Amino acid sequence: MENLKYPLFNGEYEILTSLGEGTTSKVFKVRSLADPKNCFALKLLREEYLRKEKDAITAVENEIRIL
Repeated sequence: MENLKYPLFNGEYEILTSLGEGTTSKVFKVRSLADPKNCFALKLLREEYLRKEKDAITAVENEIRIL
């Protein structure tokens, strides 16, 4: 494997840059290690949000369905 410049997520994606963040999550631009030509946006939800907000899981499920 080539030398990676950025940290890995889940051993499958190289995190390239931060795209933004809010109170519920952070979004990063990532590149697939299996196919480095493919870049994606990766949204990481804050654990505090998922634990504190009563309807957080439902809101995340709805967002996934919409996307």
